[in-house]
Amino acid sequence: MNKATGHYVPDLASLQMLGELNYRRIGRLMRGQEDQDAWHFSIHSVGDQESRLRLTLGPQSRFTTQVVLEFGPELQTPLLFTTQLSMTIRLYHDVGIAEITDGHRQYRGTYPYPNDDMFHRDEKFRLNQQLADLLELCLKHGHRLGNHDFQFA
Repeated sequence: MNKATGHYVPDLASLQMLGELNYRRIGRLMRGQEDQDAWHFSIHSVGDQESRLRLTLGPQSRFTTQVVLEFGPELQTPLLFTTQLSMTIRLYHDVGIAEITDGHRQYRGTYPYPNDDMFHRDEKFRLNQQLADLLELCLKHGHRLGNHDFQFA
C-alpha cells in the first residue's frame, strides 16, 4: 500500500521471484519425464488424507507452454461443494517464469477494491502463491504415479 496515495502497489520483484521459483518447481516435477503429456502424483498429508495432483500439457509455442494443474482428494467426500481445484499455468521459457492465467488471459497485477469479481487487490500474487504451496506440497509429500493409476474421485 502506498501510504501517500492510499493505493495498493504490487511488489513486482516478489511476484517475479515467485514466478521463477514456480517455474523451477514445475521443472522438478516433470524431471526425467519431459516427453510425457501428463504427470500424476499422489500426495499423503496430515490426518491420513490422500490427494491427487495432475499436470497436463496444453498448447505449446517456441517460448511458452500452457499446463493445467488439477488437485483434489483421492476419495469422494460427502460435501455439498466441489473439492477439486483446477488452474491454468503459462510457462515462459525465455525468462524462466511460470504464472497462473485463466487459459485465455492473464490476471492484472492489481485490482480496485471492492470490485464486481471480488478479486483481492493482490489477486495475481495470491493465486501464484497458492500454486507455489501446491507444488511444494507435491515436491515434499508426493510420489509419482503411472498414468494408469490416476483418477480423481
